[in-house]
Amino acid sequence: MATSQEAGRQEVSFTIQTIECVACTPVFKRKLGKVSGVLEVKELSMTNKVVVDYDSNQLDRDTLVQEVKRISIGAGFGDKIIVHR
Repeated sequence: MATSQEAGRQEVSFTIQTIECVACTPVFKRKLGKVSGVLEVKELSMTNKVVVDYDSNQLDRDTLVQEVKRISIGAGFGDKIIVHR
């Protein structure tokens, strides 16, 4: 039987176009991992892509997208973000 967290588990990926250094992606990943409802953040540093698993029972997709933008702007990366799914 699936737990409510497993049942609500969703995945979305983002490309942060303005991240230019390999050291920046882990900083972004750490900040995003602190958002309530985010279950896991996987980074693909060579492509500036971040894959986020989240609990849709706690966090909706639109709010997650806004949090990604907020963190990106706050970290100095800007808001040039592509949402893939």
